[in-house]
Formats: sequence, C-alpha cells, structure tokens
Amino acid sequence: MVSSALGRAIVKAACIYCRLSYAPDGSVEKVERQETDGRAVAERLGWPVCCVFSDNNKSAWQRTRKRADWDRMLTTLTPDASHSHDAIIVYHGDRLIRQPWDLELLLQLADDQHLHLASASGVRDLMSEDDRFILRIEAAQACKASADTSRRVKRGWKANAEQGKPIGGGKRAFGWGVPTGRTGRTGMPIYDMTQPVPSERAVLREAVERLMAGQSQGGVVAWMSSVSTTTGGKPWTWRALQHLLEAPRIAGMVRADGVLYKASWTGVVTPEEWEDLKFVLKERSAGYDYHGRERRYLLSGIAECCNCETHMRTKPVGGRNRKNTRLYHCWNPACAKKVSRNVAHLDAYVKWRVLTVLGDPGILDGILVKDPGVAAEIVTLERRRDELKLAFAKLADHPDLDPMVLAGQLTRIGSRIQEARARQTSSERERLLARMHGIDDEGWEDTPLDVRSATVRALFRVVVLPATWRGPGFDPDSVQLIRVTT
Repeated sequence: MVSSALGRAIVKAACIYCRLSYAPDGSVEKVERQETDGRAVAERLGWPVCCVFSDNNKSAWQRTRKRADWDRMLTTLTPDASHSHDAIIVYHGDRLIRQPWDLELLLQLADDQHLHLASASGVRDLMSEDDRFILRIEAAQACKASADTSRRVKRGWKANAEQGKPIGGGKRAFGWGVPTGRTGRTGMPIYDMTQPVPSERAVLREAVERLMAGQSQGGVVAWMSSVSTTTGGKPWTWRALQHLLEAPRIAGMVRADGVLYKASWTGVVTPEEWEDLKFVLKERSAGYDYHGRERRYLLSGIAECCNCETHMRTKPVGGRNRKNTRLYHCWNPACAKKVSRNVAHLDAYVKWRVLTVLGDPGILDGILVKDPGVAAEIVTLERRRDELKLAFAKLADHPDLDPMVLAGQLTRIGSRIQEARARQTSSERERLLARMHGIDDEGWEDTPLDVRSATVRALFRVVVLPATWRGPGFDPDSVQLIRVTT
C-alpha cells in the first residue's frame, strides 16, 4: 500500500488485522510482530484500537482457503454490528487482500459507512474514488504476483516428480524422513523424505493389512494410537490415516498435475496393492457415514430384537452377578416385548455356527476374487492413460497432430479401466469371507473383535426370540440365524 502523504483522519476506533500465509508449525511470532507494528501506527495516528483479528497460516490468494478472522472482521464492519470501529490497520496491504473480489467486498461495506485503511506506509480513504483506483491496481498486482509464484512452484514440483523426487512441503510424512541437520524458514527441521523410517513403515504396513483383512476403521485407528502417534505427536484420527493411505507416496509414486511418476523411494505397498486398498476405502466410505468407537462386544449393533428389529446393545445383569455378567438387550422404549440374552452364551453359539459355515469348502463358490490380476491391469491402464495425457499436453499445438486421435485413445483407455473395475471384487464382504475361510477356533480368538463382528454380519442376521425356558443353559431355539446371501 503506497501513499504520497501520511493522512491523519479522525476515526472513532480502529481494528488491527494480521495475517501470515505459511506457518505449518503453528508459530504466532510473526503475526504478533504485525500486531505490534499496527499498534505503533495507531498510536502515531491517534486512533484508538478496539480489537485485533488474526489469521495465522492462512493464504489470502487461494480461493478455497477460508479466513475465519477476515470474515469476522467484515461482520463487525456492518452498520448494525456491536463494534463501532470505522478503520482497519494492517502491516501492509497484501496482508489484507490478494484477490480483487476481497477488495470489492470491502469497498461494498465502505459504501455503508466511511472507512479508513492504514498501514506503516500510509492511509487510504475507502470512500475516495482516487484511493479506490490505487487499491484496485495494488490488488491486481498482488494477485498476479501470487499467480506467478504459484506457477513457478508447480513447475518446480513437476520437474521434481519427473525425477522421482518428493514435492511440496509441510509436515514430515509418517514412515519417511531422516533429519538433514538443516532448518527451514520457519525454524523447523528439514527432512530427507526419500529415506524410510523402518519402525513407522512397519506400523503402516500392518495398518494396511488390518484394513484389508476386514478390521473396522475405528479399530485400526485405535490400534495405531496404541503403538504410535502422528508425526505431530498427536493421536491418530481416521481422517489423518485415510489421507496417508490414499497418498501415492505409500505406493512408491509421486503425483504432479494429475500424473503419477515412479518415485525414488520404495513404497510400503505395491501399486497393485494400493489399487485394492483404495477400492476398499471407497467402498467403506460409501457404506458407512460414521465408523464408531472401538468395539467391545461381538454382537452389539448386530443382534436384533424379534419384535421391533432394533439392534441390541449390552447392559449389566442386576443382583450379585452385576459385575461379571452382561446381557444383549433391546433398548427401544416403544418395544412391547423387550428381549434379552446372555452375552457369553449367545456369543459362543454364534461363533460355533460361524466357524461351521467358514469350514465348509462350498462357501468359496462365488465369493472369491473374480480376477486376481485385475488390480495390476488397472494400474497398467492408468499409467498408460497418464502417459497419453502428458503427451497430449506437450504436443497439443503440434501442426501435424490431430487432437481427436489422442482424445479417442484416452476415451478407449477410460472404457477399459471401467471394464476392469467391473471385474474387480464386487464387495468387501467377498474379500472378508475369502480371507476368513477355514479359520479354526484359535485363529478366530486371535482375530480382532471388529473383524469377527464383520464376519458374523457378512454371514447371518442374528434375531433374538423370547426365551422358551428359565434357568441355566442356552436354548438354540431362542435365537434365529438367517443366512445372508448378498
């Protein structure tokens, strides 16, 4: 922001706005310095400061990036807002706006009340047409500078990707990164992201195997948090783990401009395994909106009340056995015939029925993977598609090239990819049953509880009927197991 003269406008009160584009470590030192400089400007101008707004590690150029305090500040500038300030102080104009529409939004608010804008370099009156003209030029220049920087960075990323080098910045990826002894501009250590961390890779590999074996996402996250933390030292969440599993890095690849390149490091999984993993994650995401907490009982949420079809939960038994005996119980207040069943007895019976079915060789008919090599075929086709896209981008303006030829090839490869995906395993249920086939009692007990529960759900509907006798023991006729066929 440039001004030929330092104005001394009379204002009721001013707010200070601070912003830093890049602070991955959460450092607030630089935005605090901006606030200090802003208060010095306010003291020089004689403007009382009523509030401070700060957006740390927030870009003002990225269109999809939200600035929470920027939005709050605009709200306080409306005529009916509780704050009565009529001026904004910033360290520099590009801390406030780097896109023309942000400026126009600010000018629209200025039309409702006389606003002043100040920085260490001068004062602007947002109601002055001359000052508005200068601000629009500065906003356009800031936008172009950001666009030029983005273009150079993306080109550098692409060059690195073509050589198999890591791209981007941010935090160290779990499973990779050996300190180089150097620090970045924020003071954080710089890691060599091509070097593996064996202990973390072993955890990541087991997490993949647990997911592919049918363990629930909540169960895998709970297990990972019990043996490790994220690179930021925090407990794992499903979102953090999913981001890690869906990134090409795990398969030894790097992506730039939508094209996958072979990386210089070894992946935790092969590209074919990564395709299978993404398929499983996609299926689970489509089938479950909430993955719940870690499971404690085999049939919670699976066993059904015969009267109202409510999924049963557990409760302790009353009396002297309250501490060590639990029941599956219908919790529906509107159910006229609430049924209950001893947890240990029902679990034992259902386990016996499940192991009997899993031991039957005939269960494999129709549930095995239809084409074990389909994942490798999909990887090959997608690589060929990416190569064609890259060739198209390089030769699009070549006078001897017919764009329709490449477009037709891309369409045909896209169709082949869709056909290959149609031959892939049709559901996670098929994967689970194929893996659990032939398991014995010892293997069943060693399997994570949520995988056992998923297996029961894949084979049976468990419907609990009213008890036919009272006293010790278990009556098989008091529960109905209905085979699931699809």
